[in-house]
Amino acid sequence: MRSSPMLKAAGLVLAAVLLGLLTVQGSYALWNTAVSANAGTIQAADFRVSLTDTQTSNTTDMTLPNGTAAAIALTTTAAGTVLPGQATYAGVQLGNVTNAGGDFTIRAAIGSAPAKTDTGSGLASYLTIKEAAAGSLDQCSSAALYASALPTDLPAMTIVKGGTGVFCFQVSLNAATPAGLAGSTAGISLPIVVTQQ
Repeated sequence: MRSSPMLKAAGLVLAAVLLGLLTVQGSYALWNTAVSANAGTIQAADFRVSLTDTQTSNTTDMTLPNGTAAAIALTTTAAGTVLPGQATYAGVQLGNVTNAGGDFTIRAAIGSAPAKTDTGSGLASYLTIKEAAAGSLDQCSSAALYASALPTDLPAMTIVKGGTGVFCFQVSLNAATPAGLAGSTAGISLPIVVTQQ
């Protein structure tokens, strides 16, 4: 007879455990909640650098909308003429126009020595190009800016968010350039490399 109350007690405990499990399982949803939210937009900051040339003051972004690098043509003089034994000047202003929050300083540098090309005339070999960093485009036409610069110097500068910096170029034609090259043309390419600091 003692086993009957023990069986009843075991049955009650088993029923309580089952009821407890069902209760916990049934109330599991009370621990979760759902809140509706409108979809938001997350936008990364733009790494934008603007380029403005000396003569025309045209401005373009350094990176085009399709992700390729922009090329900016600098005219050294209104007529584009360089005379033997003389120099002409050009410059490009870089602007750090990012929309990033906080500090966003960039370092701009001339990436390599100038690449000179011509159409087989040989004019490029008589050209000397010097580069210098400056504070404004107005300084580019000052011969004193290039006095200590070597043709192999590759200037660099730091530009703060919202600030600008200028690379200036002096192009000179050797005084011993043959007269037969008069009217020839040559191109000069300079890569500008910009990195975030």
